[in-house]
Amino acid sequence: MSSNKLPIVASDLQVLRIPEWCAVAGISLRTGKRLLASGRGPAVVRLSDRRRGVTVGAHRQWLASRECSSANL
Repeated sequence: MSSNKLPIVASDLQVLRIPEWCAVAGISLRTGKRLLASGRGPAVVRLSDRRRGVTVGAHRQWLASRECSSANL
């Protein structure tokens, strides 16, 4: 798998690195890091002492929590 392309179908347990998650979410890396640091982003998985990621399932839950009706736009 190329670092720039993600599979079309992903398991909820698949872990996206932070830059991959930002690309999937359509946000900049800076914005993604800010959301995660403030606790307003999806749950983060610690892959090692220095590496973090976001599961596809956590990303889907986060997106669902951010949905709003058209009246709230």
